[in-house]
Amino acid sequence: MSNQSLSTEASFRRTRVLMWLLLVMLHLITSFHRVSFNVVAGLLTADFGLTGAALGNLAAAYTYMYVIMQIPGGVLVDRLGPRRIALLTGLAMAAGSIMIGLAPTAGFVFIGRMLIGFGGSVVLINIFKFQAGWFRSSEFATMSGLALLFSTGGALLAAAPLALAVSAVGWRASFIYFGIFTVPVALACLMVVRNTPRGEIFSAAGMPIGEIPHHEPRAVNAAVIAEVLKNRRLWIPFLINFGTYGGFVVFAGTWGVSYLVHSYGMNIGQASGFMTVAYLGYMVGAPAAGYFSDRCGSLKIPVVILVGCAVFFWLALAVWPGGLLPCWLMYALCAIIGFGGAATVLSFPMARAVSRPGYTGLVTATVNIGVFLGMAILQPLFGYVLDKGWAGMMVDGTRIYPVTAYRLGFLAAFLFAVVALVAAFCYKEKNPEN
Repeated sequence: MSNQSLSTEASFRRTRVLMWLLLVMLHLITSFHRVSFNVVAGLLTADFGLTGAALGNLAAAYTYMYVIMQIPGGVLVDRLGPRRIALLTGLAMAAGSIMIGLAPTAGFVFIGRMLIGFGGSVVLINIFKFQAGWFRSSEFATMSGLALLFSTGGALLAAAPLALAVSAVGWRASFIYFGIFTVPVALACLMVVRNTPRGEIFSAAGMPIGEIPHHEPRAVNAAVIAEVLKNRRLWIPFLINFGTYGGFVVFAGTWGVSYLVHSYGMNIGQASGFMTVAYLGYMVGAPAAGYFSDRCGSLKIPVVILVGCAVFFWLALAVWPGGLLPCWLMYALCAIIGFGGAATVLSFPMARAVSRPGYTGLVTATVNIGVFLGMAILQPLFGYVLDKGWAGMMVDGTRIYPVTAYRLGFLAAFLFAVVALVAAFCYKEKNPEN
């Protein structure tokens, strides 16, 4: 290979990584908003006089819009391409974050969460669409795992760092500043990101891109949508997402801090440290799952292991004698639930393996509904269970729930995880029709 070809190949790789990182930055912002309520839950409850069910609905407002927007969002990604979608999603999330910071009532918080959900609903789908155009099929699971690894930095920001920011400037200012930060990221995506290498200098220079598919945009109509929705094989990755990630977010993103504060007597900073461990577990599990899958050629084996971790976590919390686990064991279990939540990484290559090429946005969006449908159902259900078990105790306007109430919520999450495990075992590793 000539020096010019080597230079062109290096330039191609640097360019696609830069564009990919900008899109991942938007997903980092999405991850921050997904779990930020864990730290500010008590403050919102006190400021707006919320019940557990009301707080669960506010947290789930984000996921309601996710569920609504998955199919339309997948169609838009396939039609408009990653560049324009990145701008629209970034600006919507910025507006929603600022609205939460300025909200005079809980209703405005709800609307702000819906706006963030509207913008964030297609961010991950957009990344997958970009990867389908710029990376080889054998790189897809690895890049998906890395995308979720880096974007989990947003969830880490929503743990201890957000707690420090809230202590310093208040929860309102924290959301306003984060919304302002989102705007230049969205504008950078518009200026830098390109949908596919086709027509770029790399193709003109004879860049040996190899197996990277360059599908022309295909028309997405009602018949195509019906074909995708009728594909029964998509139910397996859908149910894996439904039963796994929703439970992970319920603990690490909404109720975990409150559980540790109420049951163990920790302060918010100490409890947030446990959530940081959970997200570190996710950050390890996501790229490890993608790398292992691409290298060994198996999707089923790593998925069964990861979902099994989630089942073990919820079962331990629900049935541990005496109710409260030792703190050292809680640290280990937080890492395990993070590792188990990474099962969603492989649900998307599973979906691509059983679907026609050219509709990455629509197919991954369909499977992604399972993630947010699980969250939308389990978050308010968990709050409802807590309210039913509430003994009437309040501190500074915040309801204090007993350990028995939390254990019933953990049991509900355990049942969701069992559904995911059954689906994982049903996956056919080798299918001659694919």
